[in-house]
Amino acid sequence: MAKPLDVSEFLGHLPIFRTLDRVSRQELADAARAKRLVKHEYLFRRGDLPTGMYIVVVGTMKLSIPDVRNNLEKVVEFIAPGEVFGEALMFLAHPYPTDAQALDDCLVIWIDRSDIDRLIDHDPLFARRMLTSLSGRFERLLHDIETISLHTADERLVDYLLRQPREGDTTRLMFNKRVIASKLGLKPETLSRSLQHLSAEGLISVNGARVQILDEERLTRMVSDLSEPFDGPDSSRTPPISVPKTTQANSSGAGGNGFDPSAMAAQDDGRVVGKAAALGW
Repeated sequence: MAKPLDVSEFLGHLPIFRTLDRVSRQELADAARAKRLVKHEYLFRRGDLPTGMYIVVVGTMKLSIPDVRNNLEKVVEFIAPGEVFGEALMFLAHPYPTDAQALDDCLVIWIDRSDIDRLIDHDPLFARRMLTSLSGRFERLLHDIETISLHTADERLVDYLLRQPREGDTTRLMFNKRVIASKLGLKPETLSRSLQHLSAEGLISVNGARVQILDEERLTRMVSDLSEPFDGPDSSRTPPISVPKTTQANSSGAGGNGFDPSAMAAQDDGRVVGKAAALGW
């Protein structure tokens, strides 16, 4: 039988909330609301006003800047399970500059700004971790700007591949080439040529969406001068860890009344990447 999501326990494994005492964390969990999205559904659109921050539980969210005139977009960031987003604009009370769209079936937790403000007022350690999280995102964005502005298509692709979760020496292109190319500042056909070139050089082997890393040492040397973005206050760049696929959670949305374990199973790859520790289920 599937185990329902314990929101308080989930929050306790995220670095930003780890210093909260049990009572504060439970109060935050009780006030939180969940939103279930199907693949391609939008959580918010550019120009919407933020009311709180979000945490991905299941699936991957895409933040992108839309180009309505040309029916294009610039992918800014992928938000993986265990990652927080939307907090910077929440504090500024500015409209979102990006769309947030589900790349697969997703479950996210929404926390109201008033609850975050209350924690910041009464818990200096939480405030420090919030600042650290925001600083880390700023550094990652600078890393992306550097990579796109100063490095070749092959180097951008290698940097991306080496940062993806792996099973042994194999990783999987989680999204279609158009989305990945936009994230890397490339055209889809340029991305395809880079994959072919790296394959011809014997550095990788591509089979559909699966990419085998054949010569990690040479690939690492290709991007050794790229700065390492910060991954959070407690991160040691550990590989992704699995969340049992039987974990289920659901809600009626940001205005819902809680979490119903009956409607949504974690997606097949059910990963908590980088910042989230194992849930121990």
